[in-house]
Amino acid sequence: MKKQLDQLSAYGPGLSPDTLKKKYGIEGELYKLASNENLYGPTPKVKEVIKAQLDNLYYYPESGSPALKEVLSKHLHVDASRILFGAGLDEVILMISRAVLTKGDTVVTSEATFDQYYHNAIVESAEVIQVPLKNGGYDLEGILNHIEDTTALVWLCNPNNPTGTYFSHDELHHFLERVPSHIPVLIDEAYVEFVTVNDFPDTLKLQEAFNNAFLLRTFSKAYGLRVGYVVASSDAIEKWNIIRPPFNVTRLSEYAAIAALEDQIYLNEITQINAKEREKFYQIPQSEHFLPS
Repeated sequence: MKKQLDQLSAYGPGLSPDTLKKKYGIEGELYKLASNENLYGPTPKVKEVIKAQLDNLYYYPESGSPALKEVLSKHLHVDASRILFGAGLDEVILMISRAVLTKGDTVVTSEATFDQYYHNAIVESAEVIQVPLKNGGYDLEGILNHIEDTTALVWLCNPNNPTGTYFSHDELHHFLERVPSHIPVLIDEAYVEFVTVNDFPDTLKLQEAFNNAFLLRTFSKAYGLRVGYVVASSDAIEKWNIIRPPFNVTRLSEYAAIAALEDQIYLNEITQINAKEREKFYQIPQSEHFLPS
């Protein structure tokens, strides 16, 4: 057994609404917000696709999700050879960490960010440098100052989970200019669909200038489906595919994701509703005179 596992504990998700209602005797509707799930659910077209696939459940999915890859590559305007899917971004992060990291490597990221960067680095015997936040957000200068010869991966979460802060296109561009080109910079944009600011990075555009800038996104949040992916160089994807379990994304997940991706009208409706409700939520601490924590 790996000794470094003693430093970690298994992830403990929040209780489901049904469990909470039974535990505390709650009647009526109860909505769980702790995991940032899309409580509106995926587009109704997903249900239609799932029903159509019920007669094929006994088949293994096609390895690598080629149908979804074709649709997503057209949507993003990138070559299909640059895309790798996982059962959520957790699996994508695990695959990248397993493929890249070994004992003696260091990973540089931020404090108060998505914990799977740290978790998977420790599992692979790497060391993790967590740079303190600056004004509640990523300190890109601080991260840059901690990159050294042993650095194997740099993880950035934008917008950051859980603080909700972000860094701009110009800030990311200036950062990438100064990172050694052989060091992969993983940019996790799990919440990109909810962004409303104008200066958020166009990471796909930045990839044209920086071959070490790798983009992670997911269907788990805005689309309400458990499928994540990374857009990287075709060389990196070829290596990471060796790590990928052969049938990791189910047939239902693949075709549901295609249906969700093709219904951008529904996605826009969901993100607009979320933006309005978010503004209401902002008013609560201001009107009640307390700081959220």
